Formats: sequence, structure tokens, C-alpha cells
Amino acid sequence: MTLFVWFFYAQILYRNFARTRRPRIIINRGHGNDLTSLCLISNMSSEPIFLEHIIVTLHTSKGSLTNDMIDCEADHQQDGPDTEGSSEAEHEERRQGMQSSQGPMLSGSYSHVGTFEAILKRLCSVHGVALERNRPTDDTVFHFLDIRVVAIYGSEDHPIGAERRFRLHMKEGDACTLVPVSLATKRYANRLQRWRVRQWIRHLDE
Repeated sequence: MTLFVWFFYAQILYRNFARTRRPRIIINRGHGNDLTSLCLISNMSSEPIFLEHIIVTLHTSKGSLTNDMIDCEADHQQDGPDTEGSSEAEHEERRQGMQSSQGPMLSGSYSHVGTFEAILKRLCSVHGVALERNRPTDDTVFHFLDIRVVAIYGSEDHPIGAERRFRLHMKEGDACTLVPVSLATKRYANRLQRWRVRQWIRHLDE
């Protein structure tokens, strides 16, 4: 009987310890519910994480657009291909204008990767989608915006992931609103889920 009681309490202690050790990354919007709100990433894990990728996918009526947003230019208006006549000084200026969200995040800290409006504009610019007042100039309809985070947790070798989907409500004449599809950020931390995270990274190179 005594052995059973000790085993029962040991199970409780182990579960509590395992729960506190599980990585937890939260993706949310801040300061509003439209495109001007900030895209916030919070590390609620018990240990630091290292951000490696912020993968954004826009689902439209004509397919999906994906890009890694971990590195971006400080001013979206400067986005675009280099011209043939660009000087070395201009190249250096563009390089210094780059901002990166890659790096460590302490436990309990948060960071933002700009507004959802800036993310949408950068993504559409990369894929050559023309926008007017944050709306496509053709008959394309925006449906969902997926934010995926790939990070290294503590001293672990394999990446973990987090994902949250936002529904885009775009009514004529009204500001576009962002509505989270799920109540919480989906966590990718077990062996099978980490395999899927590695597939995200591989697809970036395709």
C-alpha cells in the first residue's frame, strides 16, 4: 500500500515537472483587431528559445503565398529587386536597413515582427501581387493568414514550432479585420509534430 502511494505521488510530480518543461510559444495580435495591429510572439516556456524562422502563408482564392519573414527591410517602400546601376554604397545601405527577428528570446519575454499590414504588404510584394488600400487590385480574395514560428528550445537539438491562423474579413469600404480561427496557438513539440516543423523548413528551400 505504501509503495502504491509513493508511486502515485511520483507520477503527479513527474507530470507537473513535464508540464513546466514543455515549450510554449504564443502568437497573438496586439493593439487592435485590424491590419494595423501588431503581430506578437511571446515565449511562455520555462527556458529561452532561439527564433529561427517566422513563416507567413496567405491563403487566397487563387492559391497560397508563403515567405520567411524572419529578415525584412526596415522600410517596406524600399522593397524590390536591385537595379543594375546600384552602387556598392546603395547595396550597403540596403543591407544596413535590414532588420532581423532571429535571435534568442528569454522566458517570459515577447517580441513583435511589425504590423499585420506590413507583413501582408511584404508578402504580396515578394510574390508580385499588386495592392490598393491593402486589397488586391484584381478579383483575388484573401481568406486566411497563417503565422508559423520555428525555434530551438533550450539545449535541445531539434526545432519546435507554433502556428496560429487568422481569418481575414475584407468588406467593401470597411477596414480589414483579423479574427483568430482558434482560441490558442497550436504547439508542435512532440516527435511527429517536430517532423512536420522540419517539413516547413524544407519547403522554404523549394
